[in-house]
Amino acid sequence: MCGIIGLISKGEVPLAKLRSARDLMTHRGPDDDGINTIGEATFGFRRLAILDLSPAGHQPMLTPDGQVMLVFNGEIYNYKDLKAELQAECAFRSAGDTEVILQGYLAWGWERLLEKLDGMFAIALWDNRTRMLYAARDHVGKKPFFFTCQNGELSFASTLNALVALQSKTPVVDPSVIDAYLTYQAVPAPRTIYQGIYQLAPAHQLTYHLDSQTLKQSRYWDVAYDQKTTANEAEILDQLDELVRNAVRRRLVSDVPVGAFLSGGVDSSLVVALAAQEKADGIDAVVMGFDDPAFDERQYARQVATHLGDAVRLNEYVLRPNAVQDLPKIIWQYGQPLADVSIVPTYYVAAAAKAHVSVVLNGDGGDELFAGYARPIVADAAARYRQLFPAGLRQRLGDWFDGAEPKSLKKVAMLAQAGRSTAADAFIYERAFRSYRETGYTDQLLASVAAHPDHWYRDVWARAQAQDDVDRALYGDFMTYLPDQLLAKMDVSTMAWSVEGRSPLLDRSLIEFAATIPTSLRIRGYTTKYLLKRLAERYVPREVLYRRKRGFVMPANQWLRGDLAKYLQAALLSPTFAARQWMRPEFVMQMVQEHLAGKRNWGEQLWTLFVLELWARMMLDGTLHRDDSLDALL
Repeated sequence: MCGIIGLISKGEVPLAKLRSARDLMTHRGPDDDGINTIGEATFGFRRLAILDLSPAGHQPMLTPDGQVMLVFNGEIYNYKDLKAELQAECAFRSAGDTEVILQGYLAWGWERLLEKLDGMFAIALWDNRTRMLYAARDHVGKKPFFFTCQNGELSFASTLNALVALQSKTPVVDPSVIDAYLTYQAVPAPRTIYQGIYQLAPAHQLTYHLDSQTLKQSRYWDVAYDQKTTANEAEILDQLDELVRNAVRRRLVSDVPVGAFLSGGVDSSLVVALAAQEKADGIDAVVMGFDDPAFDERQYARQVATHLGDAVRLNEYVLRPNAVQDLPKIIWQYGQPLADVSIVPTYYVAAAAKAHVSVVLNGDGGDELFAGYARPIVADAAARYRQLFPAGLRQRLGDWFDGAEPKSLKKVAMLAQAGRSTAADAFIYERAFRSYRETGYTDQLLASVAAHPDHWYRDVWARAQAQDDVDRALYGDFMTYLPDQLLAKMDVSTMAWSVEGRSPLLDRSLIEFAATIPTSLRIRGYTTKYLLKRLAERYVPREVLYRRKRGFVMPANQWLRGDLAKYLQAALLSPTFAARQWMRPEFVMQMVQEHLAGKRNWGEQLWTLFVLELWARMMLDGTLHRDDSLDALL
């Protein structure tokens, strides 16, 4: 787990600038650093030593003849199998997975290598013989890879901050991406907040030929939902058991201590239970609770730990965040705005994990693979609802529930609202400013946006290889919300504390098998994650599994009315924010006043703007430093 950076250029390489940019990623790799040049390629590296702690794991790693150079961030979980294939023809100098990639390229070529790799990774490889750069990002987007190609030069880095620091000047903000962020609270790959700088999308590869200045990108893997298994429920559960156990087992391989996050939810509880069985000396589990009982779920984590006995060492913490002091540094880590409120608690739980381990397992992916959200379940019910009732009646019912949504009728309301439109339209759910673009945006921002940001979701929906709307909804979340928000949050938060996060439920074999499960077996009424809960029943107390899902969230609405109120006003009601010409000042004033007075809950929208403005003051203006407290706004 590391930070990588590089520059492909026929011109003079600014080594001092590259070294400085590389060291902005010291938190991603505090154990070692490296820099090397072959021909027109210069690669830099920061190392977090996880496998083969010796100097033999140093990067950039070169072939013995010095003609091929590699930097690699991540873990290859099948590296031992690949090494066994290569052993007869290759003399290995190290015990880790990095050299397996290098030797695999020499033996199999780039395309075949990508077919064989199973793990989380961002790879950059320069072949000086052909003057070609090869790069790839893992199947689900666990590890980041940012790049830009301008004026015949290609540069890349693990973090947006490092890549921007390598440029000759601060790039220009892309107004269409500002729109996408304000609509969905995240920046969708392959775009970034800056014009001309991109993320390599998950499951994509990149090649760049220096002499012809030819840049190509392509998808090397996708998950298809159109081929379904004929196995029955009992057989599927047995296959899932084997797949999840194997995924956990492979992620326990490490030369440094391994632990796990335990929230007391289905996903993390199952992962911890299997890890406790597979790890001979037991496992450290880290749980973060809240003082507010409405958000605190430690009791469920305790139940799981008690059930598993001495194999689990439970380390409990209570979240008492100091947002005034820490929010700028948390936002800085991302390089671009991300308005998921849980970036705050995830940052602190990662800090807690660092006190015990250097590798931490988590439950990411369970919701997307096994229908843990309401949307796939509503999509299933809405498909039948559309067949039973005419469009006019569905429209009237949906409109009525917009203004009247008692908690006792929440499920009915969700169905009515989804059923009044097409399945593709219903998939694009309301967030942040999606309904307020015309009233909230300035004329300048609206005029600079060519297309509605919904196209990001519509394109994914149309691309899905699926049998029904449930499959499409699962594929859509897997391709959008999971990598753009959840995986970015986990990677950035853990790496901020030099901790490696691993996600057993995002094992490629498990992803591909889960896609073959028919909707009739995946969903039971309104029970989310039906099959995964049935599997977890084998290892975890049943009462932990069948309860209301809360998620790792914080009371941001109350924060913005309390401790953060004066900072919110100082940021969003300032001439500085108005001068950006993103939002109408009178609309922002109305939101702030109504929220602080308790007349209306604008917490989601105000948090989205607050994160954006803090980011802008750090990255665009330079008037706020990552180590400043929010008092610098006053």
